[in-house]
Amino acid sequence: MKVALSQMDMAWLDIPANLRKISETIDEAEQLGVELLVFPEMALTGFCMDTQSATLELGSPEIRQLAAMTRDKKLLVLIGAAMRSGSRFTNDCLVLRNGEVIASYSKMNLFPVTGEEKHYEPGHQMLTIEYQGYRITPLICFDSRFMKPFITGAAARTDAFVIMASWPDAQSAQWKTTLSARAMDTQTFVFGVNRTGTGGGLSFAGECNVIAPSGKPMLPYSSDEKLLVADVDLSYPGKLRERFPMLAAQHAAPGPEKPRTVAIHG
Repeated sequence: MKVALSQMDMAWLDIPANLRKISETIDEAEQLGVELLVFPEMALTGFCMDTQSATLELGSPEIRQLAAMTRDKKLLVLIGAAMRSGSRFTNDCLVLRNGEVIASYSKMNLFPVTGEEKHYEPGHQMLTIEYQGYRITPLICFDSRFMKPFITGAAARTDAFVIMASWPDAQSAQWKTTLSARAMDTQTFVFGVNRTGTGGGLSFAGECNVIAPSGKPMLPYSSDEKLLVADVDLSYPGKLRERFPMLAAQHAAPGPEKPRTVAIHG
């Protein structure tokens, strides 16, 4: 599958400007024969805690315009957006195909350092997309710090995890380490899609990449705004798990999970 990651420098709370850039990127990806295109977290606004300014309703003109950008195109688009439904605000991944929003995933693990949980509500259900015979599971930024969604997704035989993010450049090493660790832990491809540029008083390094199940990056890391494209064999994780069933083979002792404690004195 030809996969494209948008290493985007978004305009802070300027939805029309970001929509223009997104439209150009979708057109470029279509011309390149891309089948899956992924944008960063909150690509329409930047990672903003001002829910009144950042959030949009599903039927809003902006979301309708966004969805229309995919009409009569062959690619699947995953893009981050701050959404509202009544009094509920969520940090979402929207799934776009042929002019429609066909599904969405709401970020489950909200980032306490920025007080995200004070402004947005967490999601409670993972999403896996079946596309071209493969299974793709989107997660958002801080979700990647927790193993449970990855183990759950791997047990359901997902072939690729998408992690869309607004990950500050001060934590660049954590970003790269987390992407590689989650790929190795689950024997699955990981598509890490982070913004670049500045916004909300923070700077972002980009450093988007496709990580193979071995944990090895398939592309050079970079920080400039661009579209990264890779051909990915999504059949490989299934073959690898059959040959080396790491998760299925791990030893699980019967009974309580709490470890036995031995105290050493003196």
